Amino acid sequence: MKKVLLAMVAFLGLPLVWVLIKCFLEALAIETLNAPFFTQGRICFLSGFGAMTVLYVWKGAALQVVYVFAHEMTHAVAGLLCFAKVHQVSVRTTGGFVQLSKSNLFITLAPYCLPFYLLIAVLVYGIVHHYWPNAIPFAVWATLFGFFTAFHVWYTANALFAVSQPDTHEYGRFFSWWFILVMNLFFALLALVITSSHVTLREQAKRLGATSATVYCNLYERAKAVLPHDIVNSTAERMKK
Repeated sequence: MKKVLLAMVAFLGLPLVWVLIKCFLEALAIETLNAPFFTQGRICFLSGFGAMTVLYVWKGAALQVVYVFAHEMTHAVAGLLCFAKVHQVSVRTTGGFVQLSKSNLFITLAPYCLPFYLLIAVLVYGIVHHYWPNAIPFAVWATLFGFFTAFHVWYTANALFAVSQPDTHEYGRFFSWWFILVMNLFFALLALVITSSHVTLREQAKRLGATSATVYCNLYERAKAVLPHDIVNSTAERMKK
């Protein structure tokens, strides 16, 4: 019953995927039209992303244990944030597991939504930039951010498509995949807005809310116009039988 309800939530939430993609592309267009897109930071980010992509294609299997470590540690950290006790953590080249005192949606799906190494890199960047502002050029950080972004993208995709993950079965595969996609799109949009010089967080939040309201209102109007007609026809056919 739980999986059925969550599948319904995911089905009703499908328009959010389109809304997030639309808002991301609009924010990207605003940034591109108002300033040169290929700044030094973006070139370095794309270079890091490309380097990790090449490394994944070349030595993806060899780095699998690095991803497994990040995956299981994200489970563990998410569990600690939810006041769960970590009993055991196992990391192997073929897979791993974490034994926790409890589990929930956040703990189960966190590794697919949160880029472990990227978040560590951002945290280290914040600390270094605060205490030693000019110690490391931003180009180096931008390259690392792109590298770890690609790491999260490719290994998460591999975990979902190439490996049968039990994590996505607990809450239903349809809901899990929808939730993972929505969260990753949301974080991508948030990262774009934070690093943008022409799109503010407040403006993007308003645009996201307005676009969502418009989409759901349009869907409601269409459903209201179509559903009664279908119901009448279905009822009439049943009465004839």
